[in-house]
Amino acid sequence: MRYILFTVIIAFIVSSCGSNKYQKTLKNGDASKKMELAEYYYKKKDYYRASTLFEQLMETYSGTSMAEKVTYYSAYCNYGLQNNILAGYQFKTYYENFPTGKWAEECLYMYSYCLFLESQNWYLDQTDTYKALEAIRIFISVYPDSKYISECNQEMDKLRNKLGYKAYRNAKLYYNIGEYTSAIVALQNVIKDYPEIPQKEELDYLTVKSHFLLTNNSVDSKIETRYKAAITSIQQYEIEYPESKYLNELKKLKYKSDSIYKKYMKRMELKKEKEKEEQKS
Repeated sequence: MRYILFTVIIAFIVSSCGSNKYQKTLKNGDASKKMELAEYYYKKKDYYRASTLFEQLMETYSGTSMAEKVTYYSAYCNYGLQNNILAGYQFKTYYENFPTGKWAEECLYMYSYCLFLESQNWYLDQTDTYKALEAIRIFISVYPDSKYISECNQEMDKLRNKLGYKAYRNAKLYYNIGEYTSAIVALQNVIKDYPEIPQKEELDYLTVKSHFLLTNNSVDSKIETRYKAAITSIQQYEIEYPESKYLNELKKLKYKSDSIYKKYMKRMELKKEKEKEEQKS
């Protein structure tokens, strides 16, 4: 117990001394002492204290050769504090001010990575996702042989998967509420924009199903066009997915559409015959 008490007391004294030293340096220390203490706290991962000191040093060293180093460490302090927006801004500022600097490549990558970290869940606003994708593309174009390319590709895949999933859910919404014309367009646009999407088979299935449901609920003036589009879509689907679990259901819908189309054709024949008789009379 004495040993534990002694250890706590020593720790408290050391902490108090460190705090006093920090406060004195923060208020009255010269630039060299602030820089020394800022780097000390940075290495100890005390990013809050380090960041405060680096903020003061940024004003002191603005326009000097030391500004590069201070900007770099200040950005990483905010990154360590999970202030990703501010950190990203500082990484970007570093690259813009020191494009040939020692850490230029790293900072441009970290700018894109901070945006990547700010990307929201798929059901929320995706502005930061688009910003992150654009920043990653810029990084790859500037540093095509960078050691960060692998990370960039992985991050782009995750961001695109998120956008693809959001588009998939939005397209399904049209189908679920019975807006089949809009659903067909939206479902196929998802595949066009995200050809690698895992739900591609389901999207194609819903497209075919929408074609048939649209046919089965059509007025006479639109049945023929919609029926032919539905037949074309199921033929393409059967070629691409010959073992699909959805085929039986689609074939049942096709059978119903065939019946509706045949009745439509009979009505058209009767109508033509009636028109001929009226012309004769």
